[in-house]
Amino acid sequence: MKELKKRLKRKKWPVWSLGLVAAIFLISAAVGAASVYLIVSSGKTERVAEAWSPVISADEPGVDATPRERTLHSLSRWNGEVEVVLHRVYLCGEETRMLGRHATSEARDLLISHLDWDAKFDRTGTVVMEEKIDDLSPACRSTSYIGLDEDGNLSLFDGPPRKDNVVRTFFQLDVGLLESSLSKERLHELANGIKVSDKDEYNSVLSTFSDYALERSESVLQPRT
Repeated sequence: MKELKKRLKRKKWPVWSLGLVAAIFLISAAVGAASVYLIVSSGKTERVAEAWSPVISADEPGVDATPRERTLHSLSRWNGEVEVVLHRVYLCGEETRMLGRHATSEARDLLISHLDWDAKFDRTGTVVMEEKIDDLSPACRSTSYIGLDEDGNLSLFDGPPRKDNVVRTFFQLDVGLLESSLSKERLHELANGIKVSDKDEYNSVLSTFSDYALERSESVLQPRT
């Protein structure tokens, strides 16, 4: 600072300019991100321009942060536009809806307004918001069957049961117990697939055949893929 004052005195700058430069210097040092430019002509300061990056006060998300929390944090720090996609995951079936380009602030507000949605950035930088819906998708309502796959698992099929159209596997059944407990008609129905057209039918079939599951636990009704 002493050396700077000496140089300024040699150039015979006005006293008020010394105070201005000193103040700018101190502010720049405190902020740590400032770049100060002085334009001097004929011994007079004509213009002082300052430019620095904004200080981000938000804390970085921790290691345990969810993808949703990380996405919200990124959107809050980035001022621009982003492509947004809504991915709906049903009990049976999925849907993807393109929501178009939005300002990052709008995308953040949309996510905040839906507390039950998850979100993440894909490889292209698109924000993929995911909504889980406790129902069958419109497509599944007309094509879904629950039946027995080749390995004896109770499974969800897209159409009548075949090995190439399994959508989801629920749990393995005790086939011996089934054969000794159910009528031939009921076994035939299970082999051909039981049509389910809504959530109630879906849950009813799962509940009925959970009594014949090999793994008896509280999670037996939880579908696994």
